[in-house]
Amino acid sequence: MMNGLLIYNRDDYFRNESYVDWLLQTGKEYGLNLKLVFKEDFLKKGIIAYEEIHFVINRTRSYEISLMFELNDIRVFNNSTITLLGNNKLAAYKYAKDKAYIYPKVFISWANKKNVISKPYNGHGGQGIDLVDNVDFNDGHLRLQQEFLENLIGDIRFYVINNKIIHSVLRTSKDKIISNFTQGGDIKYYDYNYQEKEYVENFIKDLKVDYAGIDFLLTKDNKLIFNEIEDVVGSRMLSKLGINNTTELYLEHIAKEMKTVDN
Repeated sequence: MMNGLLIYNRDDYFRNESYVDWLLQTGKEYGLNLKLVFKEDFLKKGIIAYEEIHFVINRTRSYEISLMFELNDIRVFNNSTITLLGNNKLAAYKYAKDKAYIYPKVFISWANKKNVISKPYNGHGGQGIDLVDNVDFNDGHLRLQQEFLENLIGDIRFYVINNKIIHSVLRTSKDKIISNFTQGGDIKYYDYNYQEKEYVENFIKDLKVDYAGIDFLLTKDNKLIFNEIEDVVGSRMLSKLGINNTTELYLEHIAKEMKTVDN
């Protein structure tokens, strides 16, 4: 048995109790002894007997927490680079730019407010996204402003485990702005083609993605535009579509990395 920590924000845990229980119970089948720890408790007192910890599943969206364990030579799923890129959109767009991938333009001036989307730079789940005209800029939060793309079909979430696409889902918006499932968007399974597979997997080939959602906007002329990386990816959409194997595949990957099952 390998001992691992499953670290969650307390509020996120209460929204995902069934998924957490699923991870804890299924982990045992792969030789993974997982212990749930809340981020808030970890920040207060750290981890006692950390030398008994072999790996960490970090679901807090904090790349600093991943770094703390990595500096102590403890394997973290996902690593700090993915957690940073997944929770800081500016860092993710810089990565895309360096890879010569197209992404929605980021503005440092937004005089034409009718064609500008505003979103939190560290947001997730489609929360806090709106047209600039409808945003309160006095709330003290750093936001980024981007071009509003009108020629979109929707966006595709590519579910990636160990740098390989395992599923993909097309999300379409009802209000023309947000397509996230939790915000009321429509979903259907997406059959990606070989070129799309190569395009997405080439995007992440310089990274180590244990389990994440890689989101690309799909235009009406069938082009992919990078949107974001979802570090703490869930499985609600897949479960809605009757697909329930991602947890097992993820834990199998961890077990192979930690040598509790054969590769």
